Amino acid sequence: MEHQVISQGSSNEEDTSTGGSGAGTECVLDYTNEFTTDEIFKSRDALVEWTRDRGNSNGLVIIIKNSDAGGAGNKKPRIKFCCEKGGVYKRKIDENVHKKRRLRSSGTKKCGCPFLLRGVSLGDNDEWKLEVVCGVHNHDAAKSNARRLSEEEKALLVDMSKSLAKPKDILRTIKQKEGLNETTMKTIYNVRQRLKLKENVVRSQMHVLLSKLSDHNYIEWHRSSDDSNIVKDLFWTHPVSVDILRAFPQVLIMDCTCKTYSFPLLEIVGVTCTNITFSAAFAYLDAKNEDNYIWALSRLRTMLDEHCLPTVIVTDNDLPLMTAIHSIFPSARHFLCRLHISKNVLAKCKGMFEGKDQLEKFIMSWNMLVLSETEHEYLKRLAELDYYFGRYPHALEYVKNTWLNEYKERFVSVWTDTCMHFGHTTSNRVEGASAKLKQLLGNSRGSFETSWEKIHSLLELQHLDIKVSLEKCLTIIQRNFMHDELKELRGFVSTVALNIIVCESKKVNSVGLDSSSCSCTIRRTHGLPCVHEIAKYRQTSRPIPLYCVDAHWRKLDLLYSPKNSDHATDIITQMYTILHQWMDSNEDTRRHISLKLEEIMNMESMPLTKPKEQPSRIGTTTRCNLSAFELALSCRVSHSPVDTVATTSHSEKPKRRPPKMKVTVIVVIES
Repeated sequence: MEHQVISQGSSNEEDTSTGGSGAGTECVLDYTNEFTTDEIFKSRDALVEWTRDRGNSNGLVIIIKNSDAGGAGNKKPRIKFCCEKGGVYKRKIDENVHKKRRLRSSGTKKCGCPFLLRGVSLGDNDEWKLEVVCGVHNHDAAKSNARRLSEEEKALLVDMSKSLAKPKDILRTIKQKEGLNETTMKTIYNVRQRLKLKENVVRSQMHVLLSKLSDHNYIEWHRSSDDSNIVKDLFWTHPVSVDILRAFPQVLIMDCTCKTYSFPLLEIVGVTCTNITFSAAFAYLDAKNEDNYIWALSRLRTMLDEHCLPTVIVTDNDLPLMTAIHSIFPSARHFLCRLHISKNVLAKCKGMFEGKDQLEKFIMSWNMLVLSETEHEYLKRLAELDYYFGRYPHALEYVKNTWLNEYKERFVSVWTDTCMHFGHTTSNRVEGASAKLKQLLGNSRGSFETSWEKIHSLLELQHLDIKVSLEKCLTIIQRNFMHDELKELRGFVSTVALNIIVCESKKVNSVGLDSSSCSCTIRRTHGLPCVHEIAKYRQTSRPIPLYCVDAHWRKLDLLYSPKNSDHATDIITQMYTILHQWMDSNEDTRRHISLKLEEIMNMESMPLTKPKEQPSRIGTTTRCNLSAFELALSCRVSHSPVDTVATTSHSEKPKRRPPKMKVTVIVVIES
């Protein structure tokens, strides 16, 4: 583009009104020809777009100075355009206030550029024309270092913002797409704020949050105050989180924090069979009171039925939450976090000992007392605590009156290890999830919308990790799981459970078959075979059967079928009983069992009442009996109630042969 240089001069005095912008040196350029046009624009938006594009092509940023909708006195609508450097800087701080503050150096891009365009409506079908009032710029166009984002760039900004990208990363991506792009960081912030205000116009933060939850099919409940329409409590959860919760409801860990936004946030997490923590639900509460906790846990209870209730719930020493748990989940065992108790004991007793060595010995004795495996061992270590630290009655009185007398059944191993908690006796997992969430939110000064967007992205990644981990358990077999005693568990049990079984099997030589030497803790707390059970299977050269592993470790999908859950467990147990019976029998008994199984698989094709004239086909059948390998493989593969019995509809042709077996490809990874 060509433009005319009218004059060029210099001034020795700096114009203080520009805040040090250097506008005293002028380079007057005339762009009248660039903006002169006889085109009739079909709309106001077309006029604005043409003007801005014309400015961008010349290295100028043209903005709307003001506009008038017209109306009064037959006045036509009009719009004025100017350069972004037009006008002068006006200090907005009161001089009296400014004198008390330290003078801060500042700058401005405004240099009094006189450029001015006027758009006038022709009054016919919203048609517009453009007039050049002053086409002169008093600055070099090459120094114009900012411009508006295009629609494509705005769309990119929105997508990256939803993915929690930082503004600096968004700016870098935009510049990489266009090498000559000179957009600044301030433009990114301004566009993000403008889009957010446009989206949330005439809506409160709570309205925005509720609309976001509805748009993404979240399950949510909220209740308002009796005398107003203000939301008091809000409970919400992701639909996929509900599926995961119903698949793994056995252990729930809860914690309420006040450091995320301005309301207490109750976070409820669970643990999958692959040892991954998942966020089951969130609840913004008006206060950390019993009534608020009861309302939130009641909403959680409505998502569960009698087949998927939690058996263990772990929290810290939050009395209102403990009362609410007992009210809503009376059948669940409630544990107190050992880590929190240990920290409280250390903080309370720190000033009761004269030396650091005595305090460390007391804490060590306390931890050994908490880990007591038998009641006799507990009483013995409690007596030792009284004997060695009798000189510190205040410390002993604190640990007994505050923790042991009332809550020892909720955190001491001898009582907690009587139920299946899968190794979760502390609230570390929910503390870790809360810490990750706090790090993601950054601070507590954000909005509900900002918090939800970050939590939503976190949940999406969490669900993906869980699905991948379950798929790996089905398809990938590690090298240390390849020995024969695990052949019936590979591909049907979580790798976490297999690791625990391998660790237990290493103790077989030292413990052996003696059940008294085996504490059987793994059987009670994890639902897995303990040392003496593994020794029995190894002695008879039999692999560890699948039925001796708890259903929690066998759940490698997110499907939920509560009506068939107990029936499925019974069927699996019965099939393994038949298999072991077949293996211990002679050839004639094996043949008889094979015939009976074949009859069961084809029972729907048989008539309900056998005709008298039809002779018995037993012993004269021409069909091939199942071999030992096929029978064992069918019992192993058919581990679900759907695969155990081959069903045939009445309209289909009866199947005379056993169903085909599914073949699973196993990939072995070298450790």
